[in-house]
Amino acid sequence: MNPDLVILSATLFEISHFLTLHPGDSKRLTRTGLTIITGKAHHKIYDLMITGPGVFNAAHALSVYLEHSSPAMVLLTGIAGIFRQTGGNIGDVAIATQEHYIHTGIQTDYLENDPLPFDLIEADPLTRKGIYLFDQKRVNQAHEILSRFFVSKKINIIKGPFITVSSITSSFKQADRLYSAFSPVMEAMEGAACAHIAALYDIPIIEVRSASNYVGERDKSRWDIELAAKQLGWVCAAFQGFPKG
Repeated sequence: MNPDLVILSATLFEISHFLTLHPGDSKRLTRTGLTIITGKAHHKIYDLMITGPGVFNAAHALSVYLEHSSPAMVLLTGIAGIFRQTGGNIGDVAIATQEHYIHTGIQTDYLENDPLPFDLIEADPLTRKGIYLFDQKRVNQAHEILSRFFVSKKINIIKGPFITVSSITSSFKQADRLYSAFSPVMEAMEGAACAHIAALYDIPIIEVRSASNYVGERDKSRWDIELAAKQLGWVCAAFQGFPKG
């Protein structure tokens, strides 16, 4: 039976608060040892998959999953760094309007690459620069649902572009350069990979993350991973009311 939603998270801890709210009913393992948890939240059936961090793990996990299941929608979630320039705070929640794997393309003297001379997904020229657009109607629906859900919790629900990186930004100076080049809301490590795979399988996808730190902050005592993970529990619970299609 195909679920209403497949939830993807890089690590178990990031999604642990959701599982506390809605524990799974069963587990199964893939041939490569990935765990898929099946459960029910309210009236919706979900599968939850721990992908492992980074673009390669994420692409592998979602490909393996979609070879055998066709969910109504993919929800990619997790904690992430938020750019200070957005005015967002640690604990805020953001919805991606697009993903950009910034290492894709032909290298230039600047951070932003020129496009490749070929599409990475046929007939989608934006993929030449590693850019993947999310469905605007779905993004707006998610923003409306989450804004309503979190109205009493005094956190911001932001929508905007995300960037996918393979190396975590380690200084505010570099974060400033990235923001000047791409104007992103958040930086994470799996988004573009999952967007790419979902496009190949023609499965709707949305990406929602909560901020655990400011991009460029190396002092982990200033991070709040516990708060960010807690917010994700409520995010995933709210998505059980998300319309299909």
